[in-house]
Amino acid sequence: MPTPTCCICQSATLINRQNLRTLTALAGVLDVLLREYSAQQRKQSSSPAPWTHVGDLLTVLSDAHAFRLEGQAQGRTLAANVERYWLGEFDSLCLSCGFMLMKDAPPD
Repeated sequence: MPTPTCCICQSATLINRQNLRTLTALAGVLDVLLREYSAQQRKQSSSPAPWTHVGDLLTVLSDAHAFRLEGQAQGRTLAANVERYWLGEFDSLCLSCGFMLMKDAPPD
């Protein structure tokens, strides 16, 4: 499936109502995961051994279900704010050039 691009700047940085919930859920889950990983790293002494941090991250991922639920809730809040304050009446927004596109009007 081709990535939709902006009709003005041809960038693939469009946020639209179709993909908004998926993008914000992903952002929420990543935020929760990285915050938990960061908190865990502050508690431990730093280790210069190669691949140690990847192993620590995988350990944090063992509780993925809890991160997913919290991240999705956080993503729903973000999606509602994006729809309200960024998109408004428009259907899509290009994050590169700021072009906003409305849905096509139904034929009369």
